[in-house]
Amino acid sequence: MHTFTMHDKKRLPFGAPVPYTPVLFTCGTTTHRLALHRVPGALTARHRNWAVSHPVIGARVCEVLSALHGMPVSSRHLTTKQARAAAMAQLERLCERVGSEKFNNTLAQVQA
Repeated sequence: MHTFTMHDKKRLPFGAPVPYTPVLFTCGTTTHRLALHRVPGALTARHRNWAVSHPVIGARVCEVLSALHGMPVSSRHLTTKQARAAAMAQLERLCERVGSEKFNNTLAQVQA
């Protein structure tokens, strides 16, 4: 099982280790290894949304949303396989919106 620790804006770790499923995402020519996980919290796992974070630096990249009749809704009802598909679509939209160069540079700067 893979785990990582969340970090705040000052890069200080907080909370318990978070279990995740590795996700490989390619933006432009750069491949990133990201973490698909349930958002940490007091609720049971099936009542928490999914998110994508960077496992090395612990920074959240995006929160995964699902769609119902074209409207964005919570992702808490998704299985891991469905959450992975939704996360990949969300990451693709993010990469298209900000551009592959900015997406890759932002992750590289935060990681350094």
